[in-house]
Amino acid sequence: MSASPTPLLLDSTACDRCGRCVAVCKPRVLKIGPGYISVDWTGCDGCGTCATACDTGAIRLRRAPLRAVPAPLKPVARASAKNAAAGAAKAPAKRTREPGAAALAISRWSLPEAALVVVVALALLVGVQTFVAGTAGAPWTGIALVGYDAVLVALLWYLAQRRGLDPSMAYRLDGWPEWSALLLAPLVAIGCWLFSVTYRAVVLSLGLQPAATEGADLTRLFGPGVMGAVLTVVTVALLGPVIEEILLRGVVLGAVRERFGAWPAILVSALAFASLHASLWSLLPLAVLGIGLGWLATRSRSLWPAIAAHVLYNGVLVAAALYTAAR
Repeated sequence: MSASPTPLLLDSTACDRCGRCVAVCKPRVLKIGPGYISVDWTGCDGCGTCATACDTGAIRLRRAPLRAVPAPLKPVARASAKNAAAGAAKAPAKRTREPGAAALAISRWSLPEAALVVVVALALLVGVQTFVAGTAGAPWTGIALVGYDAVLVALLWYLAQRRGLDPSMAYRLDGWPEWSALLLAPLVAIGCWLFSVTYRAVVLSLGLQPAATEGADLTRLFGPGVMGAVLTVVTVALLGPVIEEILLRGVVLGAVRERFGAWPAILVSALAFASLHASLWSLLPLAVLGIGLGWLATRSRSLWPAIAAHVLYNGVLVAAALYTAAR
């Protein structure tokens, strides 16, 4: 006779690879990929947490009661087939009506992990500033910035590997975002940029001037010329936003949100974002930008809308700096 039926029903065609099931699987026996859902049944305890996290119906509890299913899941096992099918059908619609509910982080990052990435980033920032202060400027400033990014990338890669996750899945980069969130990205970038311009005009009108150390020229990071401009665009307008969003809206926001809710997480990640730029002059506009990016990140199952808005914001700053220098 065949072995006892498995506690789960799997439908790989309904899987959107969001990764929620992988994140909540405590035995780490569940894997997903293009066209497949794999479970190591020898290690599966039938807890059903993955089925609860799945909102597409790709993973469901078998409706017949099983001895392997623990007591807390008996109400789920007793549910009728009609109710189970109705719940699976309603889940995607609910995600559309409540955008924030779809932003569950792929990996449930812990608060110590969130603290670790912020502390490491701050320590690196102090080291970069110390190094730059003792050099003659370009191209050493740009090289130090590249080194800063490289160490953060290595740290983020390590955290994903430590949890046994693909980095793209761990940081919500493998899923296609909702169109509504993508369309909101340029609006958030433009709104935050207008606030920054207004803030600067108001502060200057009050007679306040930024410190000399806060007036870094973006056009001199890698030196003058076309190559210096290209490296500045790649580093500041492209690479920097991706790394910062993964670190702050991926790990930090995800960890705080899991325990305290969306808005506390948005505010904490925004404050960390502003602090990592070490600019008292720009603290408020950077915090506002961080709030906008965090709000975007909680509206989508993907981190790409927040990254797109950040790239647009930084791109405008770099373009303005390069245009001014060329005149």
